[in-house]
Amino acid sequence: MKVTVENEKIKVNSPYNKSFVAGAKQIQGKWNAPCWVFPEENKEAVKALLIECYGECGELGAVSTVTVDLDLDTYTEGYEDGEIRVGSIVVLKRLYRDREVIFSDNAMLISGGFATSGGSAKNPRISADEGTIVRVKGVPETIYSKIKDHEGVKLVSDIDVESLKAEREKLLKRIAEIDGLLAL
Repeated sequence: MKVTVENEKIKVNSPYNKSFVAGAKQIQGKWNAPCWVFPEENKEAVKALLIECYGECGELGAVSTVTVDLDLDTYTEGYEDGEIRVGSIVVLKRLYRDREVIFSDNAMLISGGFATSGGSAKNPRISADEGTIVRVKGVPETIYSKIKDHEGVKLVSDIDVESLKAEREKLLKRIAEIDGLLAL
């Protein structure tokens, strides 16, 4: 995606996203091939729309993000039209019934897999094998806050909990040793 601001206009050249197109029309966006053009005074609305649909907003500002795991056994919120989405961000898609599932740049398979074919010729579908988990990096916190309570969504922490627990136990043992020495 490329976003530029020039001559009091914001120009957005991005991959097709039907949610973006619908939203762009609502905030005075005009299609002028090869990009959408918005009045600069709508900057905050354009930024919010870009974050909602793509998870980033180019040179309009920084975005706080998180990493989530989607358990596709229970995550059903984002299945639509041969795509799986987090909010409006497309993370997986199948363009044709007999083609492989395509991952977005910020998604990766952790476990499981997908059927080699799904849906019909007119309506391809993504069918996940049991136990399929997909990790999605760079999910804007604004989108995560909307989906955090949905089934199958788990926040991936950057903290290694097991290492911290082991270090805590070691420190508690050392404190007990020090307490014993001080009691002498």
